Amino acid sequence: MEIVVVCVLIGIIAAVIIPPLHQGVQSFAVTETRGDLTSQARQAATRMIRELRNIQKEGDNTPNISSANATSITFADVLDNTITFCLWASGSCSPTGNTVQRNSNPLVEQVSGLQFRYFNGSNVELTTLPLSATDRNNVRRIMVTLTLAEGSLTVSVTEQAYLRELSG
Repeated sequence: MEIVVVCVLIGIIAAVIIPPLHQGVQSFAVTETRGDLTSQARQAATRMIRELRNIQKEGDNTPNISSANATSITFADVLDNTITFCLWASGSCSPTGNTVQRNSNPLVEQVSGLQFRYFNGSNVELTTLPLSATDRNNVRRIMVTLTLAEGSLTVSVTEQAYLRELSG
């Protein structure tokens, strides 16, 4: 009889203690995952912004951007390197990709969204994408929004680059 009472008491105590412990473990896991995603997103966005700031200035005070749309950009930097940032899927740039590539190297995975927004010297957004040659010549600021997802968690980071040494 005493053993039955002890077992019942242990069961009641377990039923009271285990749910909060389980919830704490789940909260910890979610917090860790969110922190990892945020760190990866910030690191990738910072790398893209750093390189976008160094877009080469041409003799006519225009940026050396060869193509620009909502999910990719190709440009020459100040060292005359051609750089492409894009969403990557199945061996090519694709708006449905889940990896951001820098040229042929993965920059960050678990990407659920990448958006480039372009602004001219008057801070007016250039919305006709892909940008025409005239609009590419007028770009003075680029805003990047990078969204990473794992399971039901989503983290977005938005940064912007003012192109160096370009006036107007």
